[in-house]
Amino acid sequence: MKNEHGGGEKNLLSFGNVLADMGKFDEAEKYYLRLLDQLPPDEPDIARCYHGLGNVTDEKGDYDSSLEWHEKSLKMRIKALKPDHPHLAPSYISIGCDHFNKSDYPKALESYNTALEIIKKAFGESHPDIAMCLNNIGCVYERQKNYSKALECHQQALDIRLDYLPKDHPEVAQSHHNMGNIYRCQGEYDLALQHYNESLEIKTKSLPPEHRDIALTLENIGNIYKDKKEYHRALEYYKKAEHIYCHS
Repeated sequence: MKNEHGGGEKNLLSFGNVLADMGKFDEAEKYYLRLLDQLPPDEPDIARCYHGLGNVTDEKGDYDSSLEWHEKSLKMRIKALKPDHPHLAPSYISIGCDHFNKSDYPKALESYNTALEIIKKAFGESHPDIAMCLNNIGCVYERQKNYSKALECHQQALDIRLDYLPKDHPEVAQSHHNMGNIYRCQGEYDLALQHYNESLEIKTKSLPPEHRDIALTLENIGNIYKDKKEYHRALEYYKKAEHIYCHS
């Protein structure tokens, strides 16, 4: 579920969103703060500004500030909306990401599951945003070393994505990559390689040749060969990953 655009001060708010999408996080932050100074206290766009500020501070690695902004956005939205309104889901997802980045996995899981139930109630069991929530929940379970639940979540996310998206979509690649991570943690190296290679094939087709996500998968394939003590093949993939990291 993407961050919303639009609202009362549409030009300024949208400009802040575009700056954030361009990676100009300091400039985006200034625009959101400027807009907060201009808006009346009951303006709905304040919640969007808070959410945008949470996103840019997250990108800057300031997870405490990000959590604070996202919680302020959620608090304001809860006052205006029903507790199961789908517009609350992005706030719960973002708060889950903040807790995940702070390594507070129980709170991350709680927030992601709240978002999941809201989206299920609003859109059904197989909506694309369900796949995103399941992906995030699977990543939490991986960090908690609950690999069976992690794999179940990532498989469900992959199944939904294959129903809604082209088979070479980057989100399909993400699911394969995450499943590769789980199989590696379980020592099932051949299955891990299978999913990493599927992820790599999709990323090579759908992303620029020097995209860092390609390097990440190359590096992880190298890790598998290192685990299998096939060091020459590991080095081959590490060199490919290093080349991209150095030029991206």
